[in-house]
Amino acid sequence: MALYEWSEEYSVGIGTMDSHHQKLFDIINKMHDAMKAGDGEDVIAAAINELIDYTKYHFSEEEKIMESINYSGIAGQKAAHKAFIDELLKYKDDIDNGMAIFAVSEISTTAVKWLTDHILVMDKQYEDDMKAAGYGH
Repeated sequence: MALYEWSEEYSVGIGTMDSHHQKLFDIINKMHDAMKAGDGEDVIAAAINELIDYTKYHFSEEEKIMESINYSGIAGQKAAHKAFIDELLKYKDDIDNGMAIFAVSEISTTAVKWLTDHILVMDKQYEDDMKAAGYGH
């Protein structure tokens, strides 16, 4: 059972970014499901690594677009992205130190909250600028 379902409310009107955001939700849901199913720490560790890797990829791609259009809010975006990656890495350390169940439960909830808040507040702000630069659907 998915922890969180994507809805159009979270669309930023940029197909690539919406796809990335949906993939992030899918990874979080997969990680949450693995924890709920009692999967081993190796499965959970692989899921957190996938989340970290894909989050880094998404942020890099998002920031490249922002740079290409000289987006005025890029500094705030980069700071928020770095803070979230740092938080994910802290949870990964917890998992690596044998606290997988606690860490995954916490990270699933934290990641969904952070991602939804970030999309609705910060990412929605770049929608018009990106569309004006030709990045819309």
